Amino acid sequence: MEKYLEYLDGKIICRKKVIMQLYSLIGYSDEPMPHSIFVYGHVATGKSLVVQNMLSYLKYNVATINCIEHIANRHIFEYILGDLSLCFNNFPTNNQVQHKCDNFVDFIISLKEISMNDTRPIIIVLDKCDKLRDIDIGLLPTFLKLRELSNVNVCVIFITDVVWEKFHVKIGIHEPFKIHFPQYTKNELIEILLLSMPCDYEDGFYKNYLNLFLSVFFRFCRDLNELCYMAKINFSKYIEPIKLDQSKKNDTALLWRNISATFKANLEVIYLRVSSENFTTNNQLSKDIESTMRLALSFELPYYAKYILIASYLASYNPAKEDKYIFMKQKFKRKKRITDKKKIMLNAFCGPYNFPVSRMIAIFCAILNEKVDINANLLSQIPSMCQLGLLSVVGNYNLNEPKLKCCVSYDFILVIAKTVGFNIQNYLYNLC
Repeated sequence: MEKYLEYLDGKIICRKKVIMQLYSLIGYSDEPMPHSIFVYGHVATGKSLVVQNMLSYLKYNVATINCIEHIANRHIFEYILGDLSLCFNNFPTNNQVQHKCDNFVDFIISLKEISMNDTRPIIIVLDKCDKLRDIDIGLLPTFLKLRELSNVNVCVIFITDVVWEKFHVKIGIHEPFKIHFPQYTKNELIEILLLSMPCDYEDGFYKNYLNLFLSVFFRFCRDLNELCYMAKINFSKYIEPIKLDQSKKNDTALLWRNISATFKANLEVIYLRVSSENFTTNNQLSKDIESTMRLALSFELPYYAKYILIASYLASYNPAKEDKYIFMKQKFKRKKRITDKKKIMLNAFCGPYNFPVSRMIAIFCAILNEKVDINANLLSQIPSMCQLGLLSVVGNYNLNEPKLKCCVSYDFILVIAKTVGFNIQNYLYNLC
């Protein structure tokens, strides 16, 4: 472990504790590998970086797969086998052909063959492993038992942003070794951001800038990627007085007065990856940001929250008496009316109307093609969308029958509907 820590030597900082935990589990090739390791933590906390760097140093037989890129078990199995057999196959492009794998039994047989040709420990890394739940409910328990079922010295490392409790299934699963990557503290973020310091300035000067920067942004954003970007684009504004007069380099109060308003303005657009100056200095970018499509896509709403917003729009612009016909067309065969955007817009001018939450939930269940448990976690997204200005509360938000109103336009909801593959035009009532 000491040699590995010397090998890092500043490559990965502020992660010594989790590095030692991971190395103690997989760092000794002469010992059996653990059956599985569950690595979890917030976005941009160094999970994949630490795992990939350590496996590159250990020189094991490694297969790394991003679960977002695959839609079926067969794709995952064949990709893993192709990765593991690269070391002894002279024709890497034929790996997928040689390892046809239609089920888990074929996967275990091929895995045993690979282990016989390569005696190194086998590590399978499943990044974004929470997507396995959408592919097959039995896939995660299968990988957790892989070592037991195959009798091969193999370890499966799961990497995700989701806590372990979200993976529990009714059939029961093996408990993996869990390693948590905590969020960076303010001092750790300063240490990391110092690595990207401009070469023309001293450490102390740039550190003072980072202290001022994080005093504004740290409370609202912990994503290292976003903080690196915002720290970089705001630094040029911070040093404007210094470019005019070098004697002002140590005047912290002056520098703060110059940058404070910019910090607060950029805080509102931090996740849009732009600065507030872009809205005034760059006319074309300003038009793009202000466009309805860019605005709609900037809201990173969860999957079900998008359907809730669509349901609220339908509840605001469709008459309540027409709900039965619109959402149960298979039982009420009427002559299909010609619907176009112009007619829909005529109806949009008459709204939005108030609607009770119970009606919105009924529409939500009707337009969703899957059965969803209406629980507190799902309903908690409604107040969040009210805070974002997508919905508004009408009257008092009481527990008996609160009433809401949808605040988004037709073009806005059309973009949101397209992101989930929902044709909202088929569910809008027209007045003509």
